[in-house]
Amino acid sequence: MSEDAGVPPPLPSPSRDLGRLRDDLDRHGYCLLEAVLGEGERERVVEALTGPGSSSRERPQPDDGAPLWSYRDGDEWVPLRIGEYALDYLVGHPVALGLARHLLGERFHLSEFAAHVIHPGNRIMELHTDQWWMPQPGIPGEPAVRPGDITREVQPHGRPAPANRPISPSVVLSFMWAITDFTAANGATRLVPGSHLSGLHPDPAGDYDEVTAEVPAGGAVIWDARTWHASGANGSGAPRIGVQTSYCAVQFRQLRNFTLGLPPEVQASLSDDMRSLLGFRLWSSYGATDDYDVEFARPGYERAGERVSRTD
Repeated sequence: MSEDAGVPPPLPSPSRDLGRLRDDLDRHGYCLLEAVLGEGERERVVEALTGPGSSSRERPQPDDGAPLWSYRDGDEWVPLRIGEYALDYLVGHPVALGLARHLLGERFHLSEFAAHVIHPGNRIMELHTDQWWMPQPGIPGEPAVRPGDITREVQPHGRPAPANRPISPSVVLSFMWAITDFTAANGATRLVPGSHLSGLHPDPAGDYDEVTAEVPAGGAVIWDARTWHASGANGSGAPRIGVQTSYCAVQFRQLRNFTLGLPPEVQASLSDDMRSLLGFRLWSSYGATDDYDVEFARPGYERAGERVSRTD
């Protein structure tokens, strides 16, 4: 029987075909990438997390009693550094950029670059979207939440069925590299297929039809930021390690402030393509630090004592 006869299309399975990945992303809100990273490439990530001078080793452990924003209930986020440990290949991988271009258009920024470690015995994460801050389309006269008042809790909830009214476009692509195998046993990403077309958010008390995105080490789970998703419970004896390289449309604020956070020597070493990806290239004058007509914004330390005026 054909899809037109009422048989739903098959859910995504790991693939390297960019056309199929794009189709899965559009139809189901997520796609799965076959293993494309080698063992050596994955080992670099582990070295960045555990080697000498790593951010992970410098931070207090959860049982130290010290507050740690990135560690909660066995769920750890570790910011990764551009230009160090030779990890930039994850940010600029052709599949990642190809899917970001498909979903967001020709211009986009890197929003996040961080490792996500799910430790054994973690607490299961609640379903959510990565675009919870996006204002909802409204009809004149209807009540609306002002953009500055949006929180994760103030959201329209409902079922994950396709909407019958306009919804917000996707402005973020979430790309999660599997550094270890992602399995149902160790906390692989859970998703609700098709939920990206609902224009709604999951109710924390709701019960939804989820799938578990199992991919081999070296592959990836990729989703439209509107898709309902969360990490699973790790009942295995080892951490599940992923690396998230999220991309956002140029009109939106990045999760990481790379223009402020990168050391001067790292900034100077970057290619123009990488600087564009990180947000240094101006977009219709937005992102300027002084001159609105330059191609790339200059850090403040390069323009100390200058006086710049706008002539238009």
